[in-house]
Amino acid sequence: MKDNQNNVLLRVNDLHKKFGKLEVLQGVNLEVNKGDVVAIIGPSGCGKSTFLRCLNFLETPNSGEIIFNGDTVFKNMRVYLKRNLRAMRAQKEYDKELYAQIEAEYISLKKEEKVIEKQMNKGINLHRQKIGMVFQQFNLFPHLTILQNITLAPMQLKKLPKDQANEMAMELLKKVGLEDKANAYPSTLSGGQKQRIAIVRALAMEPEVLLFDEPTSALDPEMVGEVLNVMTELAKSGMTMIVVTHEMGFAKEVANRVIFMNDGVIKEENSPEEFFGNPKDERLKEFLSKVL
Repeated sequence: MKDNQNNVLLRVNDLHKKFGKLEVLQGVNLEVNKGDVVAIIGPSGCGKSTFLRCLNFLETPNSGEIIFNGDTVFKNMRVYLKRNLRAMRAQKEYDKELYAQIEAEYISLKKEEKVIEKQMNKGINLHRQKIGMVFQQFNLFPHLTILQNITLAPMQLKKLPKDQANEMAMELLKKVGLEDKANAYPSTLSGGQKQRIAIVRALAMEPEVLLFDEPTSALDPEMVGEVLNVMTELAKSGMTMIVVTHEMGFAKEVANRVIFMNDGVIKEENSPEEFFGNPKDERLKEFLSKVL
């Protein structure tokens, strides 16, 4: 289903995610424009990583809506109508005509959402090509060379010829200064080098958005800079990025929007200047006083 307001690349409406009884995301709303660099900060366990994982369906949200590039890729709003129906039935007396209207709306919405779900299940690999992800722990295949790690997905999913895939991989490796590591194995690389390779691997699929889940938190301090430099160059090139990070310098200097998450929702969002210079939320003030 198409969203007419397609000037926004990614729109998230009232996103919820539970693990058992624990509701990790409690209604996240966000709009990301093409070329945005959005930094997400917040205390551990507040839902930042879960939110990213929901955006490319490593986790399936429980309810809400995700619209990407004008297409609705996830929608479950019928859950709210179902609650209304249950609440009405629990009353001794209720408006039966209104109940019938809500029930008809629920049935119609269920049909629509099942179509969206079927389309998403069918096209999930294509969606993940468009929304790439870089993980905290690199996730490189240890038994493959660096070149093979980068070319595997383009060859298998995009059916790129081997020569073309290798050429593209070498160009990307040059951009991050690691072309001499093409035939090496991940075990021979430093953490910073592995993360730069992980970024190249994601870029090889030519994504429209790159998600970064704390990409420097597993690195030794002296290796953080080399990864942040690559990310900074990506931002300058116009890549749309959503970055969960503890690197406040990156959020201040590279992001054009900074978000504070806590308790499964976005508590504050602003430009870096306003966010760090004039925070409004009390929990954000407390958080910044500890990390800055």
